[in-house]
Amino acid sequence: MGLMDEMEAVLVSGNHGFISITGGGGKTSFMSAFGSYLRDKGMRVLITTTAKVMSPRLHKYGQDLIFSDESVLGFQPEKPVLVFYAEKSTMDMKKWLSPREEVLSALYGYYDVIISESDGSRGLPLKIHTERDPVIHPLTTATVAIMGAWGIGERIYSAVFGDGRDEIVDRGYLDWYLHSEEGLTKGMAGKGVTLINGAEDLADEKMEMLRTLEYPLPSYAVSIKEDRIIGKLC
Repeated sequence: MGLMDEMEAVLVSGNHGFISITGGGGKTSFMSAFGSYLRDKGMRVLITTTAKVMSPRLHKYGQDLIFSDESVLGFQPEKPVLVFYAEKSTMDMKKWLSPREEVLSALYGYYDVIISESDGSRGLPLKIHTERDPVIHPLTTATVAIMGAWGIGERIYSAVFGDGRDEIVDRGYLDWYLHSEEGLTKGMAGKGVTLINGAEDLADEKMEMLRTLEYPLPSYAVSIKEDRIIGKLC
């Protein structure tokens, strides 16, 4: 069973759901891959954001249609389809912004699954949250928290968005990160899983270290780009 097969079984109940993605190190890649997977399984899928997301002109989401304003409410989706919807930014053309909460609530009745990138980490593999994030939509039925395995062993200030300490991302730090109120699992709603992405490149000793940690939620070491589960950690 591939990663996307497992995630469908865990996250999508009765072919319906609102899935929020938080953390760092693979959120956009997961949203793109999972959205395409569900569309190919015959579902009507909307990918969006409650924070900011890379412009669809700069990232390949695999979408069939793009909407940049509330005209999306006039589109009646047919199966199967993958629709990208976010609002264009006048300040930063590289990023598109969150639609209004009530618009996403209305769209939930149009689609089988909505997938929302609900956090930002500026491309870093780990993320420490502030009081403002993540931004979880109230209709969320499942949350996926992601961290990039390539941050393990790196300096905290260079691998963790929101933490400027000049120390190493080691076992002690990860144990704290998994359980901190501002760490990986902050704000999760509904069913929850954590994914440690990029595990296909981990040295054996780092993989063994991950297996010794205690996880608060079902957790997997994965390769999003290869659609592969390297190991189930909890």
